[in-house]
Amino acid sequence: METATIRDVQHNFAAYVRRVEQGEKIAIRRRSKIVARLVPDGDSTPSGRTADWGEVRERRERLWGTSGPPGKPLSEIVSEARGDH
Repeated sequence: METATIRDVQHNFAAYVRRVEQGEKIAIRRRSKIVARLVPDGDSTPSGRTADWGEVRERRERLWGTSGPPGKPLSEIVSEARGDH
């Protein structure tokens, strides 16, 4: 198990998370004492996650039909909030 200081992890958090996603375990030290560990989650594997968009589409159509949800499109709401008119 590799070790890293709190400062290293703070400055390179995304890189450490990527390494943990690949299966590495990393111990985090403060003044040479291990205070925490980053370990992969046994239930989630990045390559195993897939979205079933067909199911989402079916549910959307059950709720609102083929026309979509009622009201203004989100793009229009955002445009108005920004004052793009």
